[in-house]
Amino acid sequence: MAIAHDELVRHLLADRAKLLAYIWVIVRDEHAAEDVFQDVSMLALYKRDEIRDADHLMQWLRAAARNKSLHLLRDRQTAPGPLDDDVVEMMTPHFARHDQLDNLDVIDAIKHCKSKLTPNAQQIIEARYRDGLTGAALADRFERSVNTVYQALTRAHRAMAECIRMRMEARRA
Repeated sequence: MAIAHDELVRHLLADRAKLLAYIWVIVRDEHAAEDVFQDVSMLALYKRDEIRDADHLMQWLRAAARNKSLHLLRDRQTAPGPLDDDVVEMMTPHFARHDQLDNLDVIDAIKHCKSKLTPNAQQIIEARYRDGLTGAALADRFERSVNTVYQALTRAHRAMAECIRMRMEARRA
């Protein structure tokens, strides 16, 4: 029996962030990742008879996203080379481990942990991810050396990763 149309749409919306993250790791371009997500969503709706149930859905979506992403990168002449198929294959189980996490819990943990950073680290994180600035652009904006900015990002990433891990473990307990 195939997954119901309404159930498929609910899962696509609920798991959008997870699938976009997976696609972004492959294409490394926010706009291209969004395009691939939309293509995969339409394909899932079109081929929903191939999808057995909700448990099978994320595996199917990830496989379709991988294929669409690699196809996109092969068609682009200016894009960075795609990740080796073996690397993508090795990453897939790591993404699958997070399928059961509630997106709202993760978003809440990120917001909470970002608020625990120093004001300077918060500004750098926001400029990097909200504004999409590279290391050199961050260095220019904050009038610091590129090395100093990268060190600040590394410290902020470590602090947030530890905080998020602890917060998610506490929620599971």
